[in-house]
Amino acid sequence: MGVSIIKMEKDYIIILSGASGGIGRELLKHYSKNYKVIALYNNNKPKIVNINIEYLKINFLKKIKIKKKGFKNKKIIFVNLASKKTDKLLINYSFAEWKNTLQVNVSSVFLILKILIPEMIKNRWGRIINFSSTDGLNGDIGTIAYSSSKHALHGINNVISKEYAKFGITSNILILGNFNYGMFKKLNSLKQAQLLKKVPSGKTGSINNIINALDFITKSNYLNGSEINIDGGI
Repeated sequence: MGVSIIKMEKDYIIILSGASGGIGRELLKHYSKNYKVIALYNNNKPKIVNINIEYLKINFLKKIKIKKKGFKNKKIIFVNLASKKTDKLLINYSFAEWKNTLQVNVSSVFLILKILIPEMIKNRWGRIINFSSTDGLNGDIGTIAYSSSKHALHGINNVISKEYAKFGITSNILILGNFNYGMFKKLNSLKQAQLLKKVPSGKTGSINNIINALDFITKSNYLNGSEINIDGGI
């Protein structure tokens, strides 16, 4: 791809949650070229073989356990892409589906941060980068749980950015538009066309746009509590 995240020393480590998704796999391929990555996945293990990748199967619907041994004394970059989306009208949505969506999209973040932030505090450095979406924030019909979960991530971002800034820890959030990976790719051609009509250029974004934003966030010690849109101007 020819785009470099940031030239780091060997004492940095990336915790990538949601590594099995479309964008997650692309970032995993990129990061693992030069850096140690702990890739968290739920069901489908990515078929990417690299000595820099340590795969960790996580059940996002239960209490999450991550052994600290793998990232002890490391400067941690937490990139969270884990996401679940089931579209239904509220009256057709079961409470179990509601709980499961919020567990994967929100509670898992809380549980992982409970593990990572104490280590970030010890090293007085950390980067927390969550992913949101224009679809989630717009609250389209049928997205009651998904939209609620994405708004909750923004609340987490606001609070965490204030609580731990004094330890050199920043928390920021990327709001993605339409990228030809993951959820967008699963839509039928009519729905894809409808979404692209909202984009001034009429195009989907490339992975390099996300990589550039991650580079910017990682290198910036004064960028904190921010919400960055990468949506082509929607």
